[in-house]
Amino acid sequence: MITKKTIFLYSNILLADNQSDMKKSKKLITRCLQTFLKKFFKNTLYQKYVFLKTKRKFKKKINEQTSYEKFSSNLDKINLHEYKKTSQNNEDGIIEYIFKKVPNNKYFIEIGFGYYEFNSLNLIKQNWSGKLVDINEEEVIALKQNLDYFFPKHSIKILNKKVSKNNIKEILKTNNPKQEIDFFSLDVDSNDYWLLKELNLENVKVICCEYNHWLGNKEKLTIKYDENFKFQDNGIWGASLLSISELLNKKGFSLIAVESSGTNSFFVNKKYNDLFEILSPEKSYKSVGRFYNSIKKNEIFENVRKNQDKLIKV
Repeated sequence: MITKKTIFLYSNILLADNQSDMKKSKKLITRCLQTFLKKFFKNTLYQKYVFLKTKRKFKKKINEQTSYEKFSSNLDKINLHEYKKTSQNNEDGIIEYIFKKVPNNKYFIEIGFGYYEFNSLNLIKQNWSGKLVDINEEEVIALKQNLDYFFPKHSIKILNKKVSKNNIKEILKTNNPKQEIDFFSLDVDSNDYWLLKELNLENVKVICCEYNHWLGNKEKLTIKYDENFKFQDNGIWGASLLSISELLNKKGFSLIAVESSGTNSFFVNKKYNDLFEILSPEKSYKSVGRFYNSIKKNEIFENVRKNQDKLIKV
């Protein structure tokens, strides 16, 4: 016998199915619309479409409250100055602390970014000028559109480029009179070590470089140079903190901070050594993986162990 309860339960099932179908249909329509606009109206309507799709998230991020949460127990003194506003982790606080000490002309270059969350966004809010480079076309369009809307007087050049050893030197050329780069941030999840090795960094004051914490703190490791490298979240990418630290030490830079999430490391030109505590990469190394559970962490560490042939010692 069909009761009211049965009808009620069945109706809910149908409603849930319909909602699921509606969501799938909406996503399909959105993808089709995006593909159509990109193909036929790439420089007009598509740009506006990307802006409307990303505006809300960008606005929320630039107005977000400051977070002071730390992600590691292995903290150095400089980690006490950490906070997060518009960076991926706690880089904002470290950057502010550094440039309270290091004289600067408010000029940065950042390679590798997400349109609403990157190391230099808080600097843009403070009227810095600079250059941003990323391989992802939609991220570039989204950032251009949002900066133009929310910061109409900005002085930021945004490039959609694949960065390699062949063009990295040209990318780092500046338009400012002194040719100095106050802050250089590098995060390409691949050939970071080889790009740094290619550069003369004498005109740079502060460097922020992502390191691969899955590679540990006992060996100087990096992936082999590969212009066509495709990032996979399997631990085989980038370079270890030890390898980056040694390379930059040879180029005249000292390690002064390792952000508590175990993501980014900070180096200053040695002429500013007296302003900071110089750190040991072995002691200040952090491996957190705060977005991963213990099972996933073990899987990645095991994958790194099994694929040592894809890494080289430097």
